[in-house]
Amino acid sequence: MTQRESALTSLGDLPGPRALPLLGNLHRIRFDRLHLILEDWAEQYGAIFRIRIGPHRIAVISDRAAIQRILVQRPEGFRRTAMLESVAAEMRLKGVFAAEGEDWRRQRRIVTAALNRAKLKDFFPTLAVTVGRLQRRWERAADASEPVDLCRDLMRFTVDVTMQLAFGVDANTLETPGPVIQRHLDKVFPVLHRRVNSAFPWWRYIRLPSDRALDRALVALEREVGDMVRATRERMAAEPERRAAPTNFLEAILAAVETEESGFTDAEIFANAGTLLLAGEDTTANSMAWAVHYFTKHPEHFERIRREVDAVVAPEPAIGSLEQTSELPFLDAFCNEVMRLKPVAPLHVLEPVADAEILGCLIPKGTPIMLLVRRMATRDENFGEGSRFDPDRWLVPAESRTGPHDRRAFVPFGAGPRLCPGRSLALLQIRTVLAMLCRNFQVEPVRGGKEVDEHLAFTMMPSNLSVRLRRLRR
Repeated sequence: MTQRESALTSLGDLPGPRALPLLGNLHRIRFDRLHLILEDWAEQYGAIFRIRIGPHRIAVISDRAAIQRILVQRPEGFRRTAMLESVAAEMRLKGVFAAEGEDWRRQRRIVTAALNRAKLKDFFPTLAVTVGRLQRRWERAADASEPVDLCRDLMRFTVDVTMQLAFGVDANTLETPGPVIQRHLDKVFPVLHRRVNSAFPWWRYIRLPSDRALDRALVALEREVGDMVRATRERMAAEPERRAAPTNFLEAILAAVETEESGFTDAEIFANAGTLLLAGEDTTANSMAWAVHYFTKHPEHFERIRREVDAVVAPEPAIGSLEQTSELPFLDAFCNEVMRLKPVAPLHVLEPVADAEILGCLIPKGTPIMLLVRRMATRDENFGEGSRFDPDRWLVPAESRTGPHDRRAFVPFGAGPRLCPGRSLALLQIRTVLAMLCRNFQVEPVRGGKEVDEHLAFTMMPSNLSVRLRRLRR
């Protein structure tokens, strides 16, 4: 150890909640509320503290500069945890999200090319059809005065969009029961969340009913995706022009595999297709659901967005072109504020690839580091009155600001080289669906129900969120 390293605080000397032998802090943790518990501890113990889950020591950080440095130094300086990579590999989902090193670079290049904005422009008419189906579903609920389970409906929508973009398959779960593949997706993230945060990999020795259900779901997903890969390869062989102009994500990947000799295996194709399905379903649907929740809390903003949308799309019922999605500045500001306060990934977990100095502490190689990205985005030193919901903060010119507005503390899609490759698709869906809702409906919460709460199952979703819709007559 060098003289400088010996002067640093050790991980064990950091402040933190008292730990029990063997258990560590497990007796005080509920994993569906892990982010909330860590945020509360950060208020008590500061910008860097330590916890222990079983035998595993973990550093927890909420300092903006430290988090930004960690995110920017990926993948050379920091990486996903070895536990996540191992668990994802066991679940056959070691795609671009969980891969590291050269595996990540190789997969990232192809996946990003398959999701670029030019391809989204070609995809927009298909997206518009799916938005129309969601509108009709909500019109039926409004006419029947039935409460709408937002998370369920929005997950159906995002699955339909992702199936079209990924595989060219019109699942239409909004108007039909949908294919088997959709019914298995909801079994994956809760188990992944539980395993990644476990003190010991017990599932390798004891199989619970949820583990067996996951095994069946993954087999079914693998079979369904495999069938679609074979069908796509046959279609591309019969229509060679699809190699030069792919019409969906899977065709783009298969074309890139052939032209770049990338060495992509069928297992990696499934891993990335499965990752896109899961991320497209959960993260985007939950972001939209949180936005609708804030519509019910702030009807004045809802009305302002309606006027903005009307000015852009009238007399049509919804956005009709990709260009129109760039003409809604207040809707974008509203969504930014929702994602600042209710990000679907309120914490990130990484580990250093070598011993690292962070905030005066020596963090040993391979130590899990939990980054409280939601907490840094709500701190007053990063955003003025950070706990207040204020969409207009995103529209104030820099020269007119009177308080802090540090965009580096706002990372809903990550930051640095591993910025989410599905960001453009997610934002496109969010804008088109919320614009359609504001243009055609009034929305109010279901009265007398439970309070809407945060539930963490790898992503953060709203629980108890039901609304009533009323058609606007024009």
